[in-house]
Amino acid sequence: MRRGSWQGPTIAEIAAEAGVSTATVDRVVNGRGGVAADKAQAVLAVLERRRGPATADAAAQPIRLGFACDSGRTFTATLVQALEQIAAADPRVSPEVFTRPTAEVDPPDFAERVSAMLARCDGLLLVAREHFAINRAVQAGVAAGKPVVCLTTDLPGSGRTAYVGMDQERAGSTAAWLMGRLAGGREGRIVLVASAPYRCQEEREIGFRRVLRTEFPNLSVEESINSSDDPDFAYATMREILAARPAPLGVYNTAGGNVGIARAIAEAGLTGAVAFIGHELNENSARLLEDGGMDAVLSHDVAAELRQAIAIIRGRLAGEPAPEEAPARPVIVTKYNR
Repeated sequence: MRRGSWQGPTIAEIAAEAGVSTATVDRVVNGRGGVAADKAQAVLAVLERRRGPATADAAAQPIRLGFACDSGRTFTATLVQALEQIAAADPRVSPEVFTRPTAEVDPPDFAERVSAMLARCDGLLLVAREHFAINRAVQAGVAAGKPVVCLTTDLPGSGRTAYVGMDQERAGSTAAWLMGRLAGGREGRIVLVASAPYRCQEEREIGFRRVLRTEFPNLSVEESINSSDDPDFAYATMREILAARPAPLGVYNTAGGNVGIARAIAEAGLTGAVAFIGHELNENSARLLEDGGMDAVLSHDVAAELRQAIAIIRGRLAGEPAPEEAPARPVIVTKYNR
């Protein structure tokens, strides 16, 4: 929430009513993530009860939410499943879902879908790449009074209402630090994998390169491949890289396709020898961690972010200002804490 505008209960009062710590309340109200879903929901429930009659009335109203997602199939499925669970638990939320896999997205067509969805819905949850047509669609929707919240990857030039997700530069910096430690002072190259012009991946790469350059000059990024968030394409491309030159010391995947990359590394007999760090904890990446196919995954609480985004849309529809943004810190997941 925007500091200085809150006239409701204190953090201590909210914590007592929700049955959580004051630190948990602080993380929820400032959008920093890292909070268990049940605790975040308890805090949000207290806020809904205590914000005042106008906001409480608005929160009780049914809301039709658009959800437009341009991403890899696995991450899209994770988001859709979480959204469906939220809607099943709260009959006031009625989602309309439109998704396209990364490799199949035509940005002007996607922008038209966004515009049509905004015309029908009260607000929009959006995961999309940087493109001027998509930005224009968001600008028009927000100007018409339809809140738009970007999830995971931001569109700051679109005039969107808010961004909810990880601090992506910090995530890339964390991946670089982990990679440098795993390299153990050896000199070598790191393969960097991306998929499309998503701001989240560009920010991850910025943070990754910055930390390697300043703290681990023994490591260099000599390859940058486009996976299209497709496991089969990522597999074929990684196989070519591993066959053409001596093995890299590590692979950092800013995108989807972890299964394909791990498969290529395994078939080359390099599992454990090539450090592999990626993003998004899901069924596939959890299994790879357990089997040793990945060393670490940088993740975040998708369900909590969706609930936060829906609360922001409800607040804007009730006339509340958009909250002060505080992107969540990345969570490092290994096979021991997945």
